[in-house]
Amino acid sequence: MESLSKTRRRTTRTPQAAAWIGEGVTSHWVLGHALEERLPSLRMRGTPEAVDEARARRRLERWRKQEPLTRDSLWAERLRASGLTEAELHTLLGEPAEALHARMGAPPPWQRVIERAYASAISPPFSWPEPTPPGAALLGLVEPLVHEAHARLVSALDTCLRDLPAAPFEPEHTARMLLAPLPRMLMPLLGRTLAVELRIAQLEGRLQGDTPEARFQDFAQHLRRRDVALDILARYPVLARQTLEYVTAWEATGVELMQRLARDAAALWRRFHGGVPPGPLVEAQGGLSDPHRGGRTVFLLRFASGLRLVYKPRPLTAEAAFQQLLAWLNARGLTPPLRTVEVLSSDGYGWMEYVEAAPCQSAEEVRRFHLRQGALVALLYALDVTDIHYENLIAVGEHPVLVDLETLFHPHTLAASLRDVEKQPGAVLNGTVLKSGLLPQPAWRAKDGTEVDFSALGAGEGQLTPLGYLVAAAHGTDQLHFERRRMEIPGAANRPRMAGQDISVAEQADALAQGFSTLYRLLAARRDALLAPGGPLAAFEHAPVRVLFRGTASYDALLHESMHPHAMGDALDRQRFFDHLWLAVKERPYLAALIPLEQEELQRGDIPRFTALPGSKDLWSGAGRHLPDFFDDSGLERARRRLAGLSPDDHERQLALLRSALDRVRLAASPGGRPRYPFREPPEPAHPDALLTAARRVGERLVALSFSGAGHSHWLSLEVSDTKEWRLVQVGVDFYQGLSGIALVLAQLGALTGEARFTQAARGALRHLTWRLEAAPMQVRGVGILNGWGGILYALTHLGALWRERALFETAESFVGAMAPRVEQDEHLDLGSGCAGALLGLLTLAVQHPSERASRLARVCGEKLLQTATPQSHGMGWLSPSTGGQALCGLAHGGAGIALALLRLASATGESRFHTTALEALAYERGRFSPEADDWPDLRADAGMHGGGGPAFMCGWCNGAPGIGLARISGLPLLDDHRVREEIAAAVRATLAGGLGYNHGLCHGDLGNVLFLLEAARALHDDTLLRRTYQLAGGMLQGIESHGHLHGLPGSIETPGLMVGLAGIAHGLLRLAAPERVADVLSVAPPVS
Repeated sequence: MESLSKTRRRTTRTPQAAAWIGEGVTSHWVLGHALEERLPSLRMRGTPEAVDEARARRRLERWRKQEPLTRDSLWAERLRASGLTEAELHTLLGEPAEALHARMGAPPPWQRVIERAYASAISPPFSWPEPTPPGAALLGLVEPLVHEAHARLVSALDTCLRDLPAAPFEPEHTARMLLAPLPRMLMPLLGRTLAVELRIAQLEGRLQGDTPEARFQDFAQHLRRRDVALDILARYPVLARQTLEYVTAWEATGVELMQRLARDAAALWRRFHGGVPPGPLVEAQGGLSDPHRGGRTVFLLRFASGLRLVYKPRPLTAEAAFQQLLAWLNARGLTPPLRTVEVLSSDGYGWMEYVEAAPCQSAEEVRRFHLRQGALVALLYALDVTDIHYENLIAVGEHPVLVDLETLFHPHTLAASLRDVEKQPGAVLNGTVLKSGLLPQPAWRAKDGTEVDFSALGAGEGQLTPLGYLVAAAHGTDQLHFERRRMEIPGAANRPRMAGQDISVAEQADALAQGFSTLYRLLAARRDALLAPGGPLAAFEHAPVRVLFRGTASYDALLHESMHPHAMGDALDRQRFFDHLWLAVKERPYLAALIPLEQEELQRGDIPRFTALPGSKDLWSGAGRHLPDFFDDSGLERARRRLAGLSPDDHERQLALLRSALDRVRLAASPGGRPRYPFREPPEPAHPDALLTAARRVGERLVALSFSGAGHSHWLSLEVSDTKEWRLVQVGVDFYQGLSGIALVLAQLGALTGEARFTQAARGALRHLTWRLEAAPMQVRGVGILNGWGGILYALTHLGALWRERALFETAESFVGAMAPRVEQDEHLDLGSGCAGALLGLLTLAVQHPSERASRLARVCGEKLLQTATPQSHGMGWLSPSTGGQALCGLAHGGAGIALALLRLASATGESRFHTTALEALAYERGRFSPEADDWPDLRADAGMHGGGGPAFMCGWCNGAPGIGLARISGLPLLDDHRVREEIAAAVRATLAGGLGYNHGLCHGDLGNVLFLLEAARALHDDTLLRRTYQLAGGMLQGIESHGHLHGLPGSIETPGLMVGLAGIAHGLLRLAAPERVADVLSVAPPVS
């Protein structure tokens, strides 16, 4: 293969032949043999004398250096998969073609077939059906093979017609129709190799013609010469063998299709055409699916009457059972009913009604479409379906129709290293409504950060493929080459339309949710009948279903990349390339047993296809190889457990995910600003019992949304990625939105209410938190209270104090070592993400659990804050990459939070320099205070989104008066003078004037602001403000009753976390209900005694 780019030696038969025909390539045909085909005779005959040791070492080293085979254990496993030793592989890699030819004896069977086909020329040239793909003139290389196969196909159809005179086709015309997809199959296989040969011919001056087009035509004419074609095929025996397999498979599958059509004709007319023959076949579109099991693909057939049928070369037992299930549900009151599709299932294949897209005619039809779609989401969730993408759904007016259901009852694999799959971040999605692929969600993320959605409800026009595809450029010229480009994904008929416009699924969230709930409850009510012997699910027990271990796109990319010329000269080079399949074995060890089966199918040019029976734990490959007891349990057993587990809590959990998936679409289309709601202050203050009851309800919702297993609890939430895209992910370990904050609030709720369910959920969250931290401590990049180690230590310390468990203090201390290098790297510096927050978390731990390590690192944080303080026109400020060169005011990101941390450090260490720098931070904020606005400005670079021209003012804990006021109150034991008191009063005025009516969150919502007022009233001993605070709390309770829980994410999207979600709402209500028993996390207060 290394000599492909070199000028080859020539024979001397004629001057013209010498230019085009290579010497000594006859023996190269044998290089098309795979490893497994070469090995038996090697063992029988022994190591050949003629082994090129240097070449063997070079090729073996290259194979060993290919990831992941650098690992010795994996390399040994790979050798075992092919049943050979490294010494044998070394020999095979260094064995010259001539020695292999002599050892193998008879010529390969494909060589004899090819040489026989090329023994006679075709005259006139073979005629391909129009339209042909670009560059189709290159197909002249393989015309003899196609010509022979076409002739045999016509003959076989003639025979079929003689045996079954009612067959609805004419042989010649039908063979011509069946030929149409073949060029599209062959061009990707031949294109790059022939482009290389074209380039070599051009460089060597062998092309005749005055223009690039003429020289290309000269090359194409030479390809039609039998001696030139055979020479090329002999030098690329893998290409030759694969081409023959493609052509042979095309012929065999065409014959098979027409024989089946002829045999089934009478039954087809009865089922699909009222018993009346539809006239002859006039159109046959093949290649409408990936090729499986010998090149078989889906066909769409059209007859003279207009009847169209879909032929699928696989068993349709599952599809037929699914239609029966839909009819069963309709008969039991499902409203609106789901449309069924006619299916005729035969032995190993079947026929389906053609479903044609149509628009909706009214808004009511649009609503009913989404009611039905919601029902399908519930049904596919119950049946554990996967891989329903945009091509599997057709919008037919008000009916969403599923047209490909080969992945029903998807079983789970036996994976020893992943038995705790519920604990794996991200794996939880596989047990939810998101698994089926119906709901919008990104399947891929391109390098530029753009997301690609293949889902049935999310995919639309205008998307680009995430990866570049090889595309021919400079067609029809001697400059032909291939470029890698991202291609536009063609639109499909999956989305409903009205008046020429696609309907956004996000606009139909309520209808989709209603339809989901309707069928979910029907399934729960009828589960006994569904699961009964002879019930609807029993019909699926022996219906073959597809099992997906990798995405089809991954197989397709691997197959097409393996068609590179460097892999076409020796089958061992192509097999080495296919060994990229081993990359996934580290995470999914069970794949090792499947790779030989996958490679077997890929070498034939098929996309690997595995199947199972819903009632069995066994697995079958596309070639029919049987792997008994491959799965932990059968797909039907999983579905039975899923149906048995349908419950109000599960319903709420899945419904929340459904809405989150739609919220993500809405946010991507229109992020929105900071929403408002009508806040009304009642005359009477809220009673603590009412606040506790409200907190309990929030806690119930939080527990209902959790995913639990193996003693772990975790949650899913929408979060913004680094590329500013919204993603539905498992929450992190942080305090702001993740497990540490959620665990602490649930523990507070359990302690205050005495209800074990909350404490149990808190312990589950803690267990998952510590498991993730111990497994991957480097996942925590920040050090602050909100987004880093500071918050994690703070939460663990509080939990240890609340539960009186010293071990939790020790767990917190054990993470100080992982925290230290992050402190050194920190550039944020503030309370939320930086050293100020780390300092507060470390001090909280050191007070509860004296720790030299924690105290020492706290001092390091303080030193860093002193070193990074930057002189301002007034006092000192801190700059970071996130502040845009501007020192900020505020608790979370500005001087107030840093000053509070330094004041506490000064108190803990007795060192006045920390106190002095804290005063400088306060001086900076005082210099920024606006007497006109009676407030501190929000100086963030993007703060303009909160207001118009001039300085922006935000009234929130994170940025604005409430946070600054809370910082001053928290520092009163350490710094109390008239200026501090004046600032607290100003913060109270600003909060009362503009801090209510946003959302119910802590970070930048009403609860965070009211909690500041609570602290102010308590610190100032102001009974009037205290009563007002509880009146405002009553207004929030009324708002919750009227509008639900309004979260701090854009659009008030529900999220479980502390600072903008359910956990924070629960904490705020608990703190208001019992301030003496619930520590105030907003001021990073120590645990309550």
